[in-house]
Amino acid sequence: MMNPMWVIIPAAGVGQRMQANCPKQYLPLAGQTILDRTIAIFLSHPLVAGVLVGLGESDGYWSDSKWYEHPSVHRFVGGEERSDTVQKGLEYLLETLTEQQGDVLVHDAARPLLSQKALNRIINHSSEQGALLAMPAKDTVKLQVADQPVVDATLDRNAIWLAQTPQKFPAKALLDALEKAQEDGVTVTDECSAMEFVGWHPDLVVGESSNIKITLPEDLLIAEALFSYLSGSDLSN
Repeated sequence: MMNPMWVIIPAAGVGQRMQANCPKQYLPLAGQTILDRTIAIFLSHPLVAGVLVGLGESDGYWSDSKWYEHPSVHRFVGGEERSDTVQKGLEYLLETLTEQQGDVLVHDAARPLLSQKALNRIINHSSEQGALLAMPAKDTVKLQVADQPVVDATLDRNAIWLAQTPQKFPAKALLDALEKAQEDGVTVTDECSAMEFVGWHPDLVVGESSNIKITLPEDLLIAEALFSYLSGSDLSN
């Protein structure tokens, strides 16, 4: 029988590329903040023990969240980079909540359209080396010449997957990998890249095209259209 797992949501960034007057995770999406909608995805799942939200030290928006006093939502102070925030979340989980065993999910705060079907796929997927949601590349992919906007080669898109979240790994192993990458000065852009750095080969689990990450202003318009569409269909279940 599978034990419920914790979810870490790093939300300490400001999202400069969004060019908004507040951190992008607090922008509205269909009447709620993006962050509140993201947290809600997990709270109703029977195999989620709780949600850890990593916020900026001077965050002035969280107190207005609908989940501010929810008993299954814990807040901790994040770090400068995403990997720092995830690392602090794992330390909080292992030390404060004394969760020594089991897997943890890490999910982007700005992916509020994750469906329950995709969440079920990653939660129920069994792998000794972890797993992540990802999508096979559809477009032709070019490799550029280093530091020049010039094509060096065309990559075989049949071997290219675009990483999404959630990503699932044993909590202690992920913390060890992030600490090792930090000690060695290696930049990791997601949890999978930290595990790759220490020699793991996580499984690719098919995600969803609608599980977009809101990064640019136009992404918010796309997310609003997708939310409206998904709310009127059974695709979000």
